[in-house]
Amino acid sequence: MTSEFPSCTDTGLLAPGRGSADAVSETGDAAYLRALLDAEAALTRAQAALGLAPPEAAAEVTEAADPARFDPRSLAARAAGGGNPVIPLAADLTAAVGAEYGPYVHRGATSQDIMDTATMLVAVRVLGPVLDDLGRAERALARLAAGHRDTVLPGRTLTQHAVPTTFGLKAAGWRALVLDARDRVTRVRE
Repeated sequence: MTSEFPSCTDTGLLAPGRGSADAVSETGDAAYLRALLDAEAALTRAQAALGLAPPEAAAEVTEAADPARFDPRSLAARAAGGGNPVIPLAADLTAAVGAEYGPYVHRGATSQDIMDTATMLVAVRVLGPVLDDLGRAERALARLAAGHRDTVLPGRTLTQHAVPTTFGLKAAGWRALVLDARDRVTRVRE
């Protein structure tokens, strides 16, 4: 059976395991493009703050770094030649700011610098939605544990029955793991 989707198209097959729509929107192509552009604009602003670029260049690059001006599919297709999307993105951003300020785009950076910075921006930005997801899971598990505190089931130990337990206790254990994850993500975010 042939598929109507090219092999590189995300059809959502694994969507139920991805998390909330907010988390997905903070990690998809649009979010990554926004982070790449934010990194490029921040680089030019930092150089302007140090007197290494005119303030007008920083303003122009920041204004031009609007994700709506760039085509992720085109960037992805052109990324194959250099192995990453920063090379075509820097070229497009340079063209967008014009000849006067073009030399200040991507100045002094490597593609890997921008990729790494953008990846960290994406990671930081998704922490809020991840914490929201963990909060929803924790509350659902708390309700499940309370509602089944007296629902008896056989305990298990290495595929064998053990001392009886309750489904509520199992759900409470899952909740404890979610709370641990929430605490770790909160520490990372801080």
